[in-house]
Amino acid sequence: MHAENFLASLLWLMMAGCAAVGLHIKAWEGSTNPETKERYIPVELWAGAEWDGKRELNMPRVDRTLGHSRAQYQIKGPKAWKHPVTAHTFLVYERIHPGEDGVKWQLFTINRDQTGLGRLYDERPGRETRTYSGGLKFPLGFWKEGETKKFVYKVYRDSKESERTESITIKQIDFAFQGRPHCLEFYWTATDRDLKNTYDRQTFIYCPGKSMVS
Repeated sequence: MHAENFLASLLWLMMAGCAAVGLHIKAWEGSTNPETKERYIPVELWAGAEWDGKRELNMPRVDRTLGHSRAQYQIKGPKAWKHPVTAHTFLVYERIHPGEDGVKWQLFTINRDQTGLGRLYDERPGRETRTYSGGLKFPLGFWKEGETKKFVYKVYRDSKESERTESITIKQIDFAFQGRPHCLEFYWTATDRDLKNTYDRQTFIYCPGKSMVS
């Protein structure tokens, strides 16, 4: 009798797990229109969190250690944070990246245009700490393959204030990467306001449940 109960419980757990996986995959499948190559990108893709498929820019609670072949990092939040320059209070995620030379600590929030997540704070070994007004480091909302969006933001350094532009171009809107389905690849740049001088450029790949994988 005990064996029968055990088998029944095991079968129920397996069925519940399969249903949960099915719902999880279905949400990501429904995020992309294969004809128009347009995709709704939620915060959950950046955070590595589960997503219910609702097209709302929420900031779900996250406390996870994630990573890829080159590094591991932790995402925690959201929490309230008061900007030391503007005195505005933002809802932010912490992204903590330990390294051989020390810890890189960044704070991210949804930007005012709701086109992406941008940095508010960046502290790392060997460099001066910087604060920002929020930029465009990760795309959110509706984007199409091949589309480019730009966002002008402020950088606060010491007592100086300057403006920069971050831009994102979607390279692959929905593809499989290393066996993981529904991944996103985009090209990101940080330049001066007039797009003449490039300070940084990277290509990123994010996958559901994994956050950044490359």
